[in-house]
Amino acid sequence: MTRKACVWLTTGKYSRVRKSTLGIGGGGDLIAVIRASGSITRTRSGLSVSSSGIIAEQLIKKIRTVRESEKYKAVILRIDSPGGDALASDLMWREIRLLAESKPVVASMSDVAASGGYYMAMAAPVIVAEKLTLTGSIGVITGKFILQKLYERIDFNKEILSRGRYAELNAADQRPLRPDEAELFEKSAQNAYASFRDKAAMSRSMSIDQMETVAQGRVWSGQDAASRGLVDSLGGFSQALAIAKQRAKIPQDKKVRLVEISKASPTLPEILSGIGGSVLGVDRVVKGVLQDVTSLNGVQARMDGILFERLENMPGENQLFLLVKEITNYFG
Repeated sequence: MTRKACVWLTTGKYSRVRKSTLGIGGGGDLIAVIRASGSITRTRSGLSVSSSGIIAEQLIKKIRTVRESEKYKAVILRIDSPGGDALASDLMWREIRLLAESKPVVASMSDVAASGGYYMAMAAPVIVAEKLTLTGSIGVITGKFILQKLYERIDFNKEILSRGRYAELNAADQRPLRPDEAELFEKSAQNAYASFRDKAAMSRSMSIDQMETVAQGRVWSGQDAASRGLVDSLGGFSQALAIAKQRAKIPQDKKVRLVEISKASPTLPEILSGIGGSVLGVDRVVKGVLQDVTSLNGVQARMDGILFERLENMPGENQLFLLVKEITNYFG
């Protein structure tokens, strides 16, 4: 047995090889794949990195790009999210509804599609879930930090100049809420829940009373959700693809090209932020937690308990992590 000489190929030559020569490119209808993974925020914060969850303003741009393009025959929205900012979820729900008016859209739910994650999915005419996908959590969670005791400990004084009866509702954290402010705060959360529930009922062609029986923050497995009308079909990505082809009137045996709608390239500040994080020993998990904490400035369509579970079973060497943990324990 003789050995053949190894042929070395430079990356420059490799990059010039056409996909069609390998049988992996060329013709076929295009189906767009939009991935939405992680906690939902409205805009990018100073602590966020390029992979930090679902940023509504960025995802909306992707959705509009696909909607305005005539080359995509269908869209698969791949969701893996415990939720987040309620307003951001609502804005994305609207954009996905508009997208569904122009071309077939199928929501494919991965491990979790709860609260704000399900808010996005229910905008699609067809929802596909795994049997064990955490589904639903149609509800909202909100709260307000009262930092009066903390400010007293560190001898910090905060004064707010305001005009209007409820002007300090979200700004004043140095004192407890007045009874009338607390009542308005509660009504705001109730209104947000009612809006979520009613839109879920409309999206799933159910009455409000029917939706109420499966809402109220309840979490279902994908299989249970399917039997209660929250999911249309059980399966993974391949099942979602088959449904997308069917609704786009593409034969099942015909090959299609899946086009991942890629994320925007990271900016220089984001790159420097990542480098700085490595030097200081701040890992991405802690950065993600910090981003989530800083984004809690309104009603959250978020699955309760997801936000801080990443803090458990973490090594205690990181000083920043210890600080975050102490703060959360203090206010918990």
